[in-house]
Amino acid sequence: MDLFKAAVELDQSAQISATGPGIWMAPMDSNIRDSNFYSTLLTNAYRPSGAREIIMQTLQIVLVAEHPLTIRSIDALLGTKNEELLVNSLSSVISIAADGTVTIIDPIFRDFLHDKETAGSFYIDEVQSHSLMARSCFVVMMEELTFNICRIDSSFVRNNEIPDMNERISSFISSQLQYAAIHWHKHLIQSGEELRRSLSDMLEQFSRSPYPLYWMEVISALGKVRGSLCGLQDARDWLLDAQTKERVEDIHRFIASFYTPISESIPHIYISSIPFGARGSVLIQESIEAFPKTLSVTQGYYNRWKALPIILKGSEPNWAVVFFPNGRQIATGSNQTIQLWDVETGQALGELPRGHDDWVTSISFSPDGRRMASGSRDMTLRLWDAETGQAFGEPLRDHEDRVTSVSFSPDGRQIASGSCDDTIRLWDAETGQAFGEPLRGHKDWVTSVSFSPDGRRIASGSYDWTIRLWEAETGQAFGEPLRGHENSVTSVSFSPDGRQIASGSYDWTIRLWDVETGQALGQPLRGHMSWVTSVSFSPDGRQIASGENDGTIRLWDVETGQALGQPLRGHMSWVTSVSFSPDGRQIASGENDGTIRLWDAGTGQPLGQPLRGHADWVNSVSFSPDGLQIASGSDDKTIRLWNAETGQPLRERPPDDHQSSSLSSNELQPSHSAIAGSGWKSSSNSETIKLMDQKTGRRLVYWRRVPGEALRLEDARLENNGWVMEGNRLLHWVPPSMKCWIDNAQFRCGSQWKEVHEVEGRGPPT
Repeated sequence: MDLFKAAVELDQSAQISATGPGIWMAPMDSNIRDSNFYSTLLTNAYRPSGAREIIMQTLQIVLVAEHPLTIRSIDALLGTKNEELLVNSLSSVISIAADGTVTIIDPIFRDFLHDKETAGSFYIDEVQSHSLMARSCFVVMMEELTFNICRIDSSFVRNNEIPDMNERISSFISSQLQYAAIHWHKHLIQSGEELRRSLSDMLEQFSRSPYPLYWMEVISALGKVRGSLCGLQDARDWLLDAQTKERVEDIHRFIASFYTPISESIPHIYISSIPFGARGSVLIQESIEAFPKTLSVTQGYYNRWKALPIILKGSEPNWAVVFFPNGRQIATGSNQTIQLWDVETGQALGELPRGHDDWVTSISFSPDGRRMASGSRDMTLRLWDAETGQAFGEPLRDHEDRVTSVSFSPDGRQIASGSCDDTIRLWDAETGQAFGEPLRGHKDWVTSVSFSPDGRRIASGSYDWTIRLWEAETGQAFGEPLRGHENSVTSVSFSPDGRQIASGSYDWTIRLWDVETGQALGQPLRGHMSWVTSVSFSPDGRQIASGENDGTIRLWDVETGQALGQPLRGHMSWVTSVSFSPDGRQIASGENDGTIRLWDAGTGQPLGQPLRGHADWVNSVSFSPDGLQIASGSDDKTIRLWNAETGQPLRERPPDDHQSSSLSSNELQPSHSAIAGSGWKSSSNSETIKLMDQKTGRRLVYWRRVPGEALRLEDARLENNGWVMEGNRLLHWVPPSMKCWIDNAQFRCGSQWKEVHEVEGRGPPT
């Protein structure tokens, strides 16, 4: 606590005046306050009966809140009334703004409260504060969450089509409920062991229907569905109780599977999600009982959630594929857009607002996973909130040609970018401001930039055949260019200890370089018979893997520079990317014929059969940080996820994924090209409507016509995104992979949607 101790040294004669309990008459400059000042302040504040606990808990909330809260929200979280206490006793260190927002205006007071030795009995433990906040969040949610909290009138519209949606949020979702719904999991995972059991019990209660559904209403209204997925995974990992862990995972799978309807329209949490959920899910079982008046899938339903991921298919080729640091989400960049995907389910988590005007060429996450940087052919970088998907500020404009590479520093404070304008630029990751002048020295395109593991240096490779080193703090060139390659440098990579750099080149060689001296270490690593396209250090730094465009991969001993064994042969064409698994035991490689291969890094032997599925070049392969999955990006406009142990695509469903009575192949074959048709009769002679995918004609949904809203069901259509539409009205959503019979005899939609909860003899669940 250097800041606090400095203040103590400055103040040898601070005078504290008080005329009575809790009334301060002489506010003092915070630079001359010492521990006696704060101790006396709190002693006086705690004198009224019951004041100590109220003020202590208020300070705990203020200290750990993700953002400043109003006094009314704090009162609601704690179940107290403490505005008068704060105003009368702590006004010299705490400010209550006109809107009620509470902030600590004396930073040294914050340090005092967190310094156990100095604060003594006034010490506030941060872990205990998070425990208190987590408990308060659960209490608020279970008290205030309710069915149709925003009083949505019709299920036919999306949230963003409701003109007064912001006013509804302000009127019906209190600020404390907004805070609790968004941030509860952040406080839960930072809470202490002594309250783990009680908080686990509260989470178990919260995980029971209808609370999760009511909570989804709030995060849908606030546009926070994406962030909730990581929060649920963090909560699941924090839990020790297997049953509660399973329930939280159930909620996560529900949201990930129905991300589109949940995030787009609150009523469809009920009418488009519950009916199509896995019948073996406890949440689905509870919800079907509590909300019976919706669709019923009679054939083609799932008995359990679909097996983990998926082919992630976008609308454009993917130029950049990168895992979040937690390994749970993927970001992909293509033509002007960035798409986020859930790794466990393969569901698209939405597209970031379009921020670039040309292809997205590179994506990099901050080490804590909270921010993302993207580079583009439009000559700009953009910063993004990885949780909300919102862009920070304006595009970063200083490059004069395409941005080819972006990279966060290990501490997350800086970003380096390389460009076809032959320069590297450094940026403040918080503000987006450029640091100083461009780093000039290369004479041709900069193809690759990389921070050293300690963040002190940056390496860059270029079409000018050189590698350059730069001081990250000053932007000054470190030494002379590293010369030795006889053609363009395609890839640069620091060793894990930061002492060496490996570089690959179109001159068919790999070179190793000493970072401190800039000297080449030994002779070039020769053995490739064509361009070296990619180089990668093993996690222990002892080996290098390299790929080339003749279809081979080689392993090299870093210490001796000798090739290890024979080339790894199996690819028939250009190897575009090589990557070590985090444990160093496997290598993944991608090829321009659309296949990925797995290799044993110890023996060089291929592991199983090639991973086939891509229809065009594989541009990038990358292991997830836990080493369990591989992501591959291709010119066929898809990203695929694979099981790193078995090599199986994670989209593949187990044989018992569908119920045994699912529709026969004859029933599911399109009989004509119409989008929807009437007059088709089932065996029971009840009129049905048959819906198909507009473009492919391959996906069918059978509706039974029943009385209800005045809908022209013969005009209904099934959109490519899963929505069943009648004109501009949302009827319901269908999972893209599902072919099913739907009985809508109990279905309530439009203005009647609010009746979904009605059960004979009782109202909505509580």
